Amino acid sequence: MKRALFAIACSIAASGALAESAKTEAYRNAAVPAPASWQGPTFKLSHDYPQKKPQPCSVAECPWLGIDLPTKTNFTDAGVPVWKDGGVYDNYINAILDYVKKGQTPDLNNQDGFKVHVNGKTEWFHIPWMAFDKHTGREFVHGLTNERTAVISDFYGEERLGLHSLVGATPGNEQGFETWAVGMYNSYGGYTVGQGWSKKGTPNIDTINGIKALKGMPFMQGTVVVKFLFTTATPEEVSYLKGSPEWQADRHVEIDNKFQCKREVQKVRLVQVDVAVVDERSPSRWVYGTFAYLDGKGKTVWDNLKPVGLQWGMDSWTFPAVPQTESIPARQSVLNKSISKFEHYGCNGRLAGPVDNKLSSCLSCHGGAFANTAGYTFAEGTYGPPVFGFEGLCTQYSQDNVEYFQTIQFPQAYTGGNYPDAMNMDTSLQMQIAMQEWALFKQNGTAAATCEVK
Repeated sequence: MKRALFAIACSIAASGALAESAKTEAYRNAAVPAPASWQGPTFKLSHDYPQKKPQPCSVAECPWLGIDLPTKTNFTDAGVPVWKDGGVYDNYINAILDYVKKGQTPDLNNQDGFKVHVNGKTEWFHIPWMAFDKHTGREFVHGLTNERTAVISDFYGEERLGLHSLVGATPGNEQGFETWAVGMYNSYGGYTVGQGWSKKGTPNIDTINGIKALKGMPFMQGTVVVKFLFTTATPEEVSYLKGSPEWQADRHVEIDNKFQCKREVQKVRLVQVDVAVVDERSPSRWVYGTFAYLDGKGKTVWDNLKPVGLQWGMDSWTFPAVPQTESIPARQSVLNKSISKFEHYGCNGRLAGPVDNKLSSCLSCHGGAFANTAGYTFAEGTYGPPVFGFEGLCTQYSQDNVEYFQTIQFPQAYTGGNYPDAMNMDTSLQMQIAMQEWALFKQNGTAAATCEVK
């Protein structure tokens, strides 16, 4: 009897230790903490999520909702949307930017970074579990995470590479530049994040009408997501970065054009700002937009952010979702074609930012944000959609491309029926990563990723 009670007590103690460890890992500020000698800015995770569901966002607070955005597809010859400075699309995305920049510094300087506390309130929130992976997870200065490594042809486009290339740079033989980024959700989005994740660092899974989902999903109208993307490229390498805000980041050391596992505080420069809002008028419920930093005459950093375009669907009638012979021009993206300095086209006229994968698009990538049944990890393309690409992406008509470029809404399953156990994360790749990291912790106690020199 005593042995049985002792075993039960040990089990309870182990369970309690695991729960406390999960909380620590989920809400950790950085993968590698700042050294005791560090005197610069230090990132602190914003996770005091709103517990009371916000009232619907008014047009006064969310002015883009009062703009008559034409998201209904027009299949006539005149149906291809056209960007005009001062036009409806320009006004829509700039209304979002005006919301984002409230209370921020004009120069988005390194010392202040992006402020989550505005006018005495916490207005912006982060996703948990993003510091679990010690290699790519959040760094301690500004909470940036390591994303896609870009090359010069990403910044300029291959057709302009000869005009702007580094010495010896040709497509396929180019120096890599790491991208480091940090994303935040406003209070409307923060409410959903807080419903989906307990204070213990574990996901709250609901079953609604037989469908598994994180509690609080989907994100409600009024949700705003903003992400700041920084590059290791310099203005000498990418000329339009001149004057771009320089932040410090505990990022990977580069030796002989290869990024090492070791981290060190170094400069990064703002290259791109992504925004996304829930807009019930959109066929995906979301509208994604992108700005790029462009050296200009603006008085502030915000004035030098050039709108790249908007996207509200995946253009399932445009190649490679259909054969070339049946394809029509994209109608669920609108691109600012007056820009000539940098690359900003995704797959076949869909939206992508300067350091994004030009074979994909903003929504096509985020539309694959699914997580496997709670407690189970998944290999990309095996138990979850191939979010970041696959062989033949954008280059050939295939079943993979058909599925990748389909517009869906939460709580729909990923198209094709290949991932029946995958839960829809309502386009949030950060929520997907958080679910994956939590599952890795639950199964192994450690992150699965190992550091390899790139």
